[in-house]
Amino acid sequence: MIVVNVKEMRDFEAHTMKSLGISELELMNRAGYYLAKDFIKRVKPIKKSIISVFAGIGNNGGDSLVMAIELQKQGYKPIVYVIGDIPKASDSFMHYFDIVGKIINISNLEELESKQFEIIESDYIIDGIFGIGLKKKITGYRSELCNFINNSDTIVYSVDIPSGINPENGSILGNAIKANYTGIIGFIKLGNLLDDALDYHGDNLLLDIGIIQKYPINRNFTDINTFSIDLPKRKNNSNKYTFGLGVFIGGRKSMMGSIQMSAYAGLKTGLGLAVVLSDLKENNFTQFYPEVIMQDNDGIEAKSLVKRASSVVFGPGISIGFENHKQVLNYLLESDIPVVIDASGFKYLDISKKHKNKNIVLTPHIGEISSMFGVSSKDIHKDPLKYIEQLTDNNYNVILKGPSTIIANKERIRFIQAKNPGLATAGSGDVLSGNIAAYLANINVFDAMVLGVVTHSKAGLLAKKKYGEVSLTASNIIEFIHKAMK
Repeated sequence: MIVVNVKEMRDFEAHTMKSLGISELELMNRAGYYLAKDFIKRVKPIKKSIISVFAGIGNNGGDSLVMAIELQKQGYKPIVYVIGDIPKASDSFMHYFDIVGKIINISNLEELESKQFEIIESDYIIDGIFGIGLKKKITGYRSELCNFINNSDTIVYSVDIPSGINPENGSILGNAIKANYTGIIGFIKLGNLLDDALDYHGDNLLLDIGIIQKYPINRNFTDINTFSIDLPKRKNNSNKYTFGLGVFIGGRKSMMGSIQMSAYAGLKTGLGLAVVLSDLKENNFTQFYPEVIMQDNDGIEAKSLVKRASSVVFGPGISIGFENHKQVLNYLLESDIPVVIDASGFKYLDISKKHKNKNIVLTPHIGEISSMFGVSSKDIHKDPLKYIEQLTDNNYNVILKGPSTIIANKERIRFIQAKNPGLATAGSGDVLSGNIAAYLANINVFDAMVLGVVTHSKAGLLAKKKYGEVSLTASNIIEFIHKAMK
C-alpha cells in the first residue's frame, strides 16, 4: 500500500478524472458511495439511530454529503449539519448540497451552542468537516465543535482523515476529532500515519475508489497483521556458526542489562552465537543470560572478533569516550560488516560524513534524531522525512522509532505501526537492535530492517496481550519472539 503526500494525492485525483473522462462530481460521488458502504458495514448502525453528518464546505464535506444521500437511499434518516459559510462552498459541494435536502447550517458559536444537546444525543457522528486541504489551526466555533464531538461519547466515523489532523505529518492543528473509525480514500496519506494520527484515527480501512496512480511512489505501508515472517528451513547439517556470529558492543556499570538484552534478543531471533564486548575491567557486572558470551573490549582481540562478525550492534548502554569502542566503530564504518548503531552509540558518530560501509543501520527515536541534527523535537515531528532523507543521502539506512516506525534507505521508505504504547519502555529499542542484527547476518539490509521491526512489533503485541501495555517490559518482548516468528 503506497503512502502519499497531499500534492501526490491531488495529482492522482486529477489524473484519474482525465484518464477515465469523469468529473470531480463523479469522483466525489464514488468516494461518498464507498464511504457510506464502509460506514454501514463496519459501524453497523440500526435504521432508527440518530446519525449526524457534519460537512465542511470543501471536498471532504462534499464526500460526506454524498454519504448522507446514500444513507437516505438505504432507509436511514441522517441529520446533516453544514459547517461554515455556504456562499464560500465549492461548486461540487453545492451540487450535492442541493440534492441532500434539509440541512442545519452552523457558522458561528451561537448557532453551534443552540445545537449542543442534539449533537451530544447523536448515536453516530460522521466527521467530514476538514480533509487533506487543512493547513491552518482549527479555532473558534469549529474548535468548540471538536470538543462537543469528542465529549459526546458518540461513535465517530471520519472521512479520509479526522478533522484537525495535519494531512502532511499527522500532528494536531489546534484541535482535532477523535474517531472510532476512519475510511481512508484512495491511498494512505502521511497524515494518516505519523505523529498523533494513531491516537485519533481509530480503526482504519483503505477504500479503493479507483484512483489511478500517475507516477511511482517509493513509500509503502506494511500491515503487520497480514505480514508473514517467512524464514528458510534450517538444514540439519549445520552448526552455530552457520547462522551467524553477532557482536554486541556496549554496556557500562549502570546499564549492563541493555547490551545483554540486545544480544539475547539476537539469539532468540536466530543468531548462532552472540558475544558482548564491553569495558569489563572498569565495571562490575552481572551476566543475565548464560547463552551470551561476555568479553572485554581490549582492542586487539576484540577487533579480531569483530572482523569475523556476521553483524554488529553498537551502542546500547555504551560508555562514552572509551577509546577502544571508538576504534572498533571506526573500523566498522569503513568495512562492509552490517552494523546497527543505537542509543549512546550515536555520540560516537558524525552523521555528516559518508562512510565506505553501506550496511550501517541507525535506529534513533525522535529525541535522538533531534540531537543528531541539533534541532528541536518539534522540528522533527513537523517533517521527519526531511531529516531521514539527509541521513539516507549519506548512505545510512534508518529506522526512526515511533507510533509509526519509519524504515528508509535511499531508494524506498516503509511505514509500520505496532499500535502498542507498551513498547515505550526501557530496553525495548535494545531488543529491536538484536532482532535486526539476527536478520542482518543472513539477508539484505532493508529486508532485515523490516523483518526486525515486524518481529519486534508482533512479539510486543503478544506480550501486551499477556501483561497489558502498562506492565509490559523489554524482557517480555524477548519472551515472545519465538511466537512472533512462528
